[in-house]
Amino acid sequence: MIRVLVETGFLIALNPRDRNHSWAMGILEDARRRKLELNVSPVAPLELSLILRSRGLSEGDQTRVLEALDSAIRMWVRPKFPSLDLQTFSLSSRLRQKHPQLTSFDSIHAAVALSRDLTYYDLDEEIRKVCLESRELS
Repeated sequence: MIRVLVETGFLIALNPRDRNHSWAMGILEDARRRKLELNVSPVAPLELSLILRSRGLSEGDQTRVLEALDSAIRMWVRPKFPSLDLQTFSLSSRLRQKHPQLTSFDSIHAAVALSRDLTYYDLDEEIRKVCLESRELS
């Protein structure tokens, strides 16, 4: 079984109107069939909350969206949320030094994947490249 990390792109793609919805549902199906172990980046809910706020959603609307996402995911699988620690944040900082194009959230997603030996499985090609390159160097 492959252990994968998804992040904010996956959460957004759970919206049936999102162009990547079938991709996200495929991940849930593979997780339910135990083809993969689903890990959600622990900062993805925070990043999503900030995105929702920037789009003008009220706190009540944000609550409803987050609860609906949680319910939708748990209908298929019980995902894992890897913990954050100082070493992970240190690695994210090192990644930003080496790859200045990474945002803070992107570097944390990558650091979680790398430090927990998870395959980055989300939509961001830049994060995927950083993870592959970093694994090749270690």
